[in-house]
Amino acid sequence: MTKPFGDLPAGRLAATLAALGADGAELVVRDGQTVTPGEPTRLRDVAAELTRHDLQLGVVTTDLVRADDTADTILGLCAELGVPLVRLGWWRYDAALGYQRILDTARRDLAALAGLGRRHGVRVALQLHHGTIHPSAAHALRLTEELPVYLDPGNQAMEGSEQLPMSLDLLGDRIACVGVKNAAWRGAGLAWQPLADGGGVVDWPATLSTLRERGCAGPLSLHAHYPMADPVAAVGRDLAHLRTLSA
Repeated sequence: MTKPFGDLPAGRLAATLAALGADGAELVVRDGQTVTPGEPTRLRDVAAELTRHDLQLGVVTTDLVRADDTADTILGLCAELGVPLVRLGWWRYDAALGYQRILDTARRDLAALAGLGRRHGVRVALQLHHGTIHPSAAHALRLTEELPVYLDPGNQAMEGSEQLPMSLDLLGDRIACVGVKNAAWRGAGLAWQPLADGGGVVDWPATLSTLRERGCAGPLSLHAHYPMADPVAAVGRDLAHLRTLSA
């Protein structure tokens, strides 16, 4: 996931990922990143540079929650570039609004986005994310019976967790990607930590073993959300550790 690298130019971003030994990129389209919602055509530059470095543009991560003109443009570009998966945005829980009201809105928005994805021939996915109304497989299935799901055990742990085997039972072959990160208790709460530090609330050796046993073939995407002085060194260390775990 390219979030730690901010707004690096496309060429430098691709060269950095290649030097780290990544297979490809989960490219974040967001303000402050290499590609922004206001300038989505930069996707073409990133895709070209990744190809030049023998890397895949495997996932494009967005904050899209409505099937508006921005979504139409981004999904159209992803279709043009052959991006295998586009991750959508989040529908956050707000006690003042109430769950049912947010759920009704999310269902309408997701149905429209799914339709836009079908029109462009692009696969779009809903991520399991803490602080939303889709923090678990069980909650995500209340929003959509159609879309694939981006599994994220770290996010699930932040929310309070859901047993991995049950998540896999519920989602079946709808798992499109798996986010990899970890957190540890710091005082009264959880905080993100380097994957390479080991330990943490997600038992990644056991998690990867279970995913293999269940035949989950979706890509693994390394996330680094913790504070870091040197993003390249930090991500490189975590990536090397993940390769050791998944060997």
